[in-house]
Amino acid sequence: MIIYVFVAALIVSLITKRIKYVVERTYRYIYLFPIPFILQLLPYFRGVLMPLSFAMLITLLILNKHIPGFKFMAIGTLLNSFVMMIFGWKMPALKSLVEQMGLRVGVRHTVVDKFDIKLLLGDWIPVYLPWNESFIISIGDIFVYVGIFMFMLGISSMEKTSEKI
Repeated sequence: MIIYVFVAALIVSLITKRIKYVVERTYRYIYLFPIPFILQLLPYFRGVLMPLSFAMLITLLILNKHIPGFKFMAIGTLLNSFVMMIFGWKMPALKSLVEQMGLRVGVRHTVVDKFDIKLLLGDWIPVYLPWNESFIISIGDIFVYVGIFMFMLGISSMEKTSEKI
């Protein structure tokens, strides 16, 4: 689903001509950003690579906290990594929703039979897209998606948004 959010934010930023904010920023260690995502794709040594990947990603997001949206992305990533740590570095997903929505569970997820406090930060929020595609997302994902829009549109805070409109 993150691809859809990124593409939507990119299209809106192009239409509103706010894409310039993405290009004009001063990034710290931008060349390192692909590494955490590559580490998460590797099927080996997940018990070591997943924590390393999340630690690196959170560090890079915090080092770039001066960029709009990166604080939200850091919070979302921290929430997701916390719940994944509890579940053996897999994102828990509510079984009843997985079955109801007909979703496949990949290597990055684990299915949980019932909702309890540990699943609060896991995947339990259903999202249905108009083109007959559905997902289950987490609270952390929502923070990440809001951060992506803030980043792509150059919005530095919610208070300043109303002033710009």
